Amino acid sequence: MTRQRRGQGLHWWIAAAAMGALVVAPAVARTTGIVGYSGKSAGLFCSNAGFGCHAMPAGTMPPLVRFEGPTELAPDSETTYRFIVTSQMPDDQIQAGFNVAASGGTLVTVAGQRTSLSQGELTHTGPKDNNDNDEASWEFIWRAPSAPGDYVLFGAGNSVNFDFTVDGDQAAITTLMVTVGEVAACAGDCDGDGVVAINELIAGVNIAQGTADVSTCEACDANHDAMVSISELIAAVNNALDGC
Repeated sequence: MTRQRRGQGLHWWIAAAAMGALVVAPAVARTTGIVGYSGKSAGLFCSNAGFGCHAMPAGTMPPLVRFEGPTELAPDSETTYRFIVTSQMPDDQIQAGFNVAASGGTLVTVAGQRTSLSQGELTHTGPKDNNDNDEASWEFIWRAPSAPGDYVLFGAGNSVNFDFTVDGDQAAITTLMVTVGEVAACAGDCDGDGVVAINELIAGVNIAQGTADVSTCEACDANHDAMVSISELIAAVNNALDGC
């Protein structure tokens, strides 16, 4: 074999190895967490990310996920919250990870919780074992914004079997609405009649999309920043469902 042909063969071997690495890599699970999959971004989390953070085969059950902490705070206050992931398949899914984000304010890590902060969001530095109640949990601090209003904590929990692949795991998301300070008006109640109607929700969406001015429904702008955020839309929807 000539040197040129040997060189060509080596190039083909390197290319094939690289392609093989690309095929194999997605099958290897991460032991550290990632951010951007808390549900804050248009509901995006591992189960619907498209490329498959973790595979969710038929028959696997998502965990139960929840926040623990107050739903009313003073502006600029610092409060400890807890995010809990409860496995519904504890014989297989023995560990968990998480990603938490907030619509406002500042998230802060708590020492000893094996968490890290990236791009303003929290995640795990390594999976946690489930306890005797089939739960894994993390404490964190949320520093409330200065501006009064309704804010949202977004959380995603992933229950995993720790077989170092993406197979057989499951994730779920949840939110917690927190009212900061005194909110004068019922969020979304444009005409002040104590009821949030469908047309008022549409007005809030139009403001959020930039197709309407905030003056068309100032009640949708709970924190008075001349914009309507996703957390303010969620508050308006909750008021439409549950009443002001």
